[in-house]
Amino acid sequence: MGFIDLIENLVFPPKCANCGELLNVELAKKQTEALCVACRAQLESEKAIECQRCGLQMRFCRCMPKKMEKAQCTALLKLVLYRPADDKMKIKPFIYSIKHSYNKVSFKFVAEQMRELLIPEMRAYSLAPKDCVIAYMPRSHKNKAQDGFDQSLGMAKELSEITGIELVRCFKRKIFSKQQRDLNRFERQLNMSSAYELLDVDDKIKDKTAILVDDIVTTGSSMAACARLLYSEGAYSVFGVSIGITEKSKKIKHKTIDLFVFL
Repeated sequence: MGFIDLIENLVFPPKCANCGELLNVELAKKQTEALCVACRAQLESEKAIECQRCGLQMRFCRCMPKKMEKAQCTALLKLVLYRPADDKMKIKPFIYSIKHSYNKVSFKFVAEQMRELLIPEMRAYSLAPKDCVIAYMPRSHKNKAQDGFDQSLGMAKELSEITGIELVRCFKRKIFSKQQRDLNRFERQLNMSSAYELLDVDDKIKDKTAILVDDIVTTGSSMAACARLLYSEGAYSVFGVSIGITEKSKKIKHKTIDLFVFL
């Protein structure tokens, strides 16, 4: 920890991004640990919830919405099943903070969690960092202006840094696109099909595996639309990676795990 970081930590003691409790000294020294011990254990418990479709824990589940399947995405890697209305899900404040409170430590923490999902997948497909590029789902202009940052870009930057995979800005969000949460299923698909524009990427994604970063996947319409654009530019395959997926119709099984201490 540098001198400036030390002074900053004294003036603004690091707090858990989920519950707001002060982090202990050892966790604060890491500068990549966004959660306290108790909230980190809650996250691990959420990652261990089983997918009803494949029966695997969420951290091992590769299931994706049908729209992404139709767009020929290879897999969707995710940490948790996001359930905003479920009081049993104790890490909702952390996920909310990723969207609305700029915190580089949180971005680093999430990127490390994503890396743990991604590296085994790359090994399974015999992919080296040079074979891949990282892209991200740009935030709407309204939300970016409101909060002052793009959380997907923040996570993608950190993921690129710790994996050595090149980050390529592939998409531009069109200003006229409507908010997904205000639309029905059909309107979402129609909106997303015209919401993104592919930028000039100078063949950077041709014959590469594109790793598409987003925070929460709902219907998969956005990722599907961007995957099609990537394929149109010559991408070899497309993986989605996100903090979580929301599937209202999916029944889940809770699997308990031991409480670990992360220091």
